Amino acid sequence: MKLSKQLRQFALERDGVVTAAEADVHGLDNSALRRLVGSGDWVREAYGIYRLADHPVTPRSTIRIAVLRMGGTAILSGLGAAYWHGVANSPPATVTVTATPGGHVKRVPGVRAVRRRLDGRDAVERSHLMVTGLPLSVLEGAVEGDVSVLDRALLLRRVSERQLRAVYDRRRGTVGATAMGRLLEGVGSGARSSAERLTVGLFESAGITGWIANYSSGRYIIDFAFVAERVAVEIDGMAYHRDADAFQNDRTRRNDLIAAGWTVLNFTWNDLVNHPDDVIARVVAALSAAASTQV
Repeated sequence: MKLSKQLRQFALERDGVVTAAEADVHGLDNSALRRLVGSGDWVREAYGIYRLADHPVTPRSTIRIAVLRMGGTAILSGLGAAYWHGVANSPPATVTVTATPGGHVKRVPGVRAVRRRLDGRDAVERSHLMVTGLPLSVLEGAVEGDVSVLDRALLLRRVSERQLRAVYDRRRGTVGATAMGRLLEGVGSGARSSAERLTVGLFESAGITGWIANYSSGRYIIDFAFVAERVAVEIDGMAYHRDADAFQNDRTRRNDLIAAGWTVLNFTWNDLVNHPDDVIARVVAALSAAASTQV
């Protein structure tokens, strides 16, 4: 069965995916859909959802199908939305979808439904799919996946600090807002002091002692120094805060400290917020290794 050019173009603009309702608008009834599937021209992905057989399965088509399976009011959210906006490098294993409070929420494999109401400013249509707005997608994507999503969006100037704080203010008191707030601490002018406070908190919670903050070694100030063990803990800022000269200075600084006999551990805001156990484990391992060589 030959498709009209208009319907084929319509499908290609939607990652090769067409719903039964959309097909009906283009003149295809259920019997026509069955013939298309039977001939191998279309693939039935789910009830009322079809894909052009000659269109490859892609992360975008997979995400689109997942959202469509949740119903007409579903909104792509979180890391999936960040990927849709082009600020996350990889699609999530589980797609997060905003569902309207009340009513039945479908159980779809690989989909996590969040019942909530969004401010009208936080829902947009992109590539014929409803998704959370870019600022909210960036923050929730960073919480759900990796802070690099936030760093990348700022570095590319896709969002501003003002936009991020505005959407955070709209989401105060909701699920995930606390984690968003912690991430935003790493963005503003007080990021350095916030990172230092967070590091001190990790050390104290793990019972790690013997460190000196802002220790002077030659021409450098080490963020946290374990002088006896010659272990230096350095906290790196977000990439968007740094230019090429700062990046090179960091490399020179690290090399000079190592040459002076220090074991240097570098951690990012993402490490401190999302991987605190790994930070503690690496510091403890470095201190233990240093102690064993001093025996």
